[in-house]
Amino acid sequence: MDAVEPGGRGWASMLACRLWKAISRALFAEFLATGLYVFFGVGSVMRWPTALPSVLQIAITFNLVTAMAVQVTWKASGAHANPAVTLAFLVGSHISLPRAVAYVAAQLVGATVGAALLYGVMPGDIRETLGINVAPPTSSALRLFPSSSLHLEACLTRPFSIS
Repeated sequence: MDAVEPGGRGWASMLACRLWKAISRALFAEFLATGLYVFFGVGSVMRWPTALPSVLQIAITFNLVTAMAVQVTWKASGAHANPAVTLAFLVGSHISLPRAVAYVAAQLVGATVGAALLYGVMPGDIRETLGINVAPPTSSALRLFPSSSLHLEACLTRPFSIS
């Protein structure tokens, strides 16, 4: 027998409703955080003809949008906002596999929606490649080893993934 509240619903159904609300809130938070991160982050590197953004402006934008995404979504989902962070939480046994899969799916959809919104609001002559980063071909290392950018990224990321 299920205990019935005065409203006619059992406590098990009320618990299921609360659980569904918490999960949907967490998934929406991951969707929103990743969408905002992509929208503002990629939007900060767009090449406007009147003023090209400096590296400092781009860095400040990425840091501010990261801080905003973390602040907004911290309590709802833990503010992963990145599939790599979700994978790290999964490997560290801080979240379950189904939750990690759901978070990554929400993050991928959020990133796609953020990029689509940015594509929609950018003027056609500015949107060109929508912030695709390309290593400068004039670098002597890139002429010798075309994968140097990948190796550089791996070397710079490795110290942060040890802890």
